[in-house]
Amino acid sequence: MNNADPIENWQVSHLIAQTSDSLLELFSELAPPTAGELVGEYAGVDHFGRTEESFAASLSRVQGGNGWTWLGKAFPGTEGGDSVGYNRVINDDRNVARRDRFTIFFGTSPVDTQPTLFLKYSDFDNPAGNMGLLDEVRKVNDRLFIGTGRPGEGTGDVSFFFLVGPATPFVGVDDPNSEMLVAAGNVS
Repeated sequence: MNNADPIENWQVSHLIAQTSDSLLELFSELAPPTAGELVGEYAGVDHFGRTEESFAASLSRVQGGNGWTWLGKAFPGTEGGDSVGYNRVINDDRNVARRDRFTIFFGTSPVDTQPTLFLKYSDFDNPAGNMGLLDEVRKVNDRLFIGTGRPGEGTGDVSFFFLVGPATPFVGVDDPNSEMLVAAGNVS
């Protein structure tokens, strides 16, 4: 990875300029954020890639939002146990919603077998959970994080996103009773 600026000074523009292969190489060199480091609502940027295929995959994700555009992710400042984050999205009417929850925990990455921070959607009833989306997050510097997203509980093709801070305060989802999985009449 050759770049004139030290990684401590990198911004989204440094990551956007990378190919998917170089992003995967960088991701494998990075450590996850420390416990409690991610707290608040972070701005999100989707990596559309540099090929027609990667752009088409990203466009499909955007169009799959049915009029919603992704703004970023939010973290409560804890991991494991009942720790839950969410996504911020905006619709065509410019209304921001806080939804599409995920559980947050540390583990070993299926991408590179290194320690990682997981965001698991299938613990909730939302579109990302229905496709088994499993995100991973690593720290680039104090203001910038790189994430991978893979459907099929982490077995699908890798796509990338970036999270940028400083974060605004953690607010919580709009409807805490929504998106709960229901099994045999019981909420799980």
